[in-house]
Amino acid sequence: MKLKNVAVVAAALALAVGMTACGGSASSTTASSAASSVASSAAASSEAASSEAASSEAEVEPAEYTVYNTTGENVTDLYLYVAGSEDKGENLAADGLADGDSVVLTLPEDADKSAEYVLEFTTESGDTQSFDTLSYEVSPISLLSVDAAAGATPISFTAPEQ
Repeated sequence: MKLKNVAVVAAALALAVGMTACGGSASSTTASSAASSVASSAAASSEAASSEAASSEAEVEPAEYTVYNTTGENVTDLYLYVAGSEDKGENLAADGLADGDSVVLTLPEDADKSAEYVLEFTTESGDTQSFDTLSYEVSPISLLSVDAAAGATPISFTAPEQ
């Protein structure tokens, strides 16, 4: 956007210089005024774009994960914490998360948006799995059973089919 504004201003100035070389004082005044007008317009649109970008950065939504239990059994422990932290925080499934149920986990707006987060869960049978590179985002997450998680991750970024 800034490059476009610079190109418009440069073209207007070239036009003004060309008109000055070819004509009298009336045409140079008109060309200068046109160039000035284009430059003002370019500066205003650049300022508006900067203002719009700043306001969109200010309106950051909190990260929200809708976690679906598709493990086939009850989830007894569920944690969401910053990767590398020794403190997992509170158990987000303290009352248990039955198979087929879901819970919405939200990170606060002031959380580190560039950090990676860990989603860790334990099932009734004692199997503990974790996903260690969760980003600050809004996403559905399905917890997978040990057998279904034979792939790269113990979760799927999809909601279960209804």
